[in-house]
Amino acid sequence: MSLRLILASSLLVFTLSQTVMAQQKHISSPFFVFNNGISDTAVYKTHQKQAQLAAQMGFNGVEKNRLDNFDTFYEVLLTNNLKLYTIYVEVNLDEEKAPYDRRLEDVFKKIQGTQAMPWLYVTSKKHKPSSAEQDAIAVPILQEIADLAKKYGLKVALYPHTWFWLETVEDAIRVAEKVNRPNFGMAFNLPHFLATQYYGGENPDKNLQIWAQKARPYVFALSINGADYPPASSDRGKVWESLIKPLGEGNYDTYAFLKTFWDMGFTGPVGLQCYNIKQEKSIHLEKSVHTWQAYKKRYAAGK
Repeated sequence: MSLRLILASSLLVFTLSQTVMAQQKHISSPFFVFNNGISDTAVYKTHQKQAQLAAQMGFNGVEKNRLDNFDTFYEVLLTNNLKLYTIYVEVNLDEEKAPYDRRLEDVFKKIQGTQAMPWLYVTSKKHKPSSAEQDAIAVPILQEIADLAKKYGLKVALYPHTWFWLETVEDAIRVAEKVNRPNFGMAFNLPHFLATQYYGGENPDKNLQIWAQKARPYVFALSINGADYPPASSDRGKVWESLIKPLGEGNYDTYAFLKTFWDMGFTGPVGLQCYNIKQEKSIHLEKSVHTWQAYKKRYAAGK
């Protein structure tokens, strides 16, 4: 074989290998499980058992539900080589003196410098969902929390929740813009997005691209699960039976949802919502982790 042919062949191999590498996409988003996916009053009722389950299933970390027993929960996570990614914390606009749990700063001190962040669900019984008139009440409270978190190198995210005061993605964007802090953003929660789209008579497939782009500067975390859309029942008590299933189940294309954000460069944590799933925990968690790994491989392959 001539030297020229050898060089040409080598160049072709190099070019092909570079093309393959360019087509592959690395996913750095960690995958964590919601507290409702690892806790119950029967089998997984201790922090140790909950952490062991999350670790055995292959999650990178977990969510903490509120601040009770935080110290012991956090210590158990660390001993099981798990990270804390989010803490579910209420902000109640009706409580003028203490609208949020004042233990939050003590928690910030313990998690400072980590990826952990509170994601705040904002409630009110006095004011209807999505009522922007109460932004004047909410924004100063949220700015206070954001500034407190900044002292410890932490982020804060809003958690839009169907039927709560901060209900929609649109609400979260509006409020985050007014809070106007670089460490303050939002979570984009799949089941709540689907629910608000459904009850609002909207098309989630069409609107996802629109709202994802608008939310892009603020999205710090995602939550996902399997889902059927539209839900089999419009009853509020039954809607989650359709909109929250083990990852990989249901007719809704959760991979397309994830891909939308990954294509925009999202690298933050992704949480698995497990509310009201009736399957035994180790079964549906194993299925969900397997599906997550399949999603990552599919995206890395450019599909």
